[in-house]
Amino acid sequence: MKKLLFLLVLLSCYSCWLDPFHDKKDGEFLKDVVPLTEFNSEYDDYNSNLASNKYGEIDLTFSSKRIKKDFLNLVNFQTEFKYDKRLSLQKFVHRNQSDVFDDISGPTEGYISRANGDFNVYGPKSLSFMYDLVSRGNVTGAPAKGSMFFYADDSEGNMEIKYMINNEKGIEGPFKFDLLNSPKDDGYPSFSFDGDKIYFSSNRDGNFDIYELSTPPVPQTESPTVETLIHPKTYTLRKMEEFSSPQDDKTPYFQDNTMVFVSDRPGGKGGFDIYYSKLENGKWSQPVNAGDRINTSNNEYRPILPNLNNFSYNLMIFSSDRPGGKGGFDLYMTGLTKKW
Repeated sequence: MKKLLFLLVLLSCYSCWLDPFHDKKDGEFLKDVVPLTEFNSEYDDYNSNLASNKYGEIDLTFSSKRIKKDFLNLVNFQTEFKYDKRLSLQKFVHRNQSDVFDDISGPTEGYISRANGDFNVYGPKSLSFMYDLVSRGNVTGAPAKGSMFFYADDSEGNMEIKYMINNEKGIEGPFKFDLLNSPKDDGYPSFSFDGDKIYFSSNRDGNFDIYELSTPPVPQTESPTVETLIHPKTYTLRKMEEFSSPQDDKTPYFQDNTMVFVSDRPGGKGGFDIYYSKLENGKWSQPVNAGDRINTSNNEYRPILPNLNNFSYNLMIFSSDRPGGKGGFDLYMTGLTKKW
């Protein structure tokens, strides 16, 4: 028994030595709204995506006008979480470089170089088959591999949802996600962990509303694939009346049975506000305004809940044109709700 207690204490100390801020970074709820100062600019910066990764370096991708000024194009930074009195997200500095940040190479950079152009690019969403979707493996026990990258652009007039694939052949695409697109504006796809639900926003019926595309569940012996996501044999599409209002309801993001979105419906703080809803026992709760701690009389936009399983709460990154920023829309982060 004494040996067991000694091992437990030793393991605890070892964990603390590896990450002395682990308890604060992951466990202390972030009440403050923290600007992502290192990434904001005098131009509009919004529509972010934080790739899944439990520890270490994380890609932060978002739309910005800092490059082409007249158009929103995607930019990408390699980041890491730091804790000094409060949580922050900072640029990752590679070893042997004291204050120089290198743009990373790899799938994300390849994705955005293909996505950008003389048009607006909105709502990036990376999707890892290993981390973002349930990986049950197949009959050989091999987990699903590869990644996909989703976004929307207005290169042909209206917003259209597109995707790219990274596999053993390298990056392929972009391709139009015809299953979700309409003659109007469509964007901001988000996915359930089982890969059988896709949520997105569209103004195909007039105002912007949130839609749900449902496909048959993947068998327990298999994992979601590109084919089951993009070319399902059967599917149903519905407007989510649970979130609908006479005004615009848009930019849905789903994670950990929580949906966040924005709306300019009556009863808000002004402009677009962030709302959230919980999925419990197959039913969505009444959308809740995120309140004065997060929303302002200005516009809050494109909230995301990164897949950070080691955090005890839902960390939310969003955009706002509130006073005090660097200019236009800036990126911010805060805690939304506790997980446990």
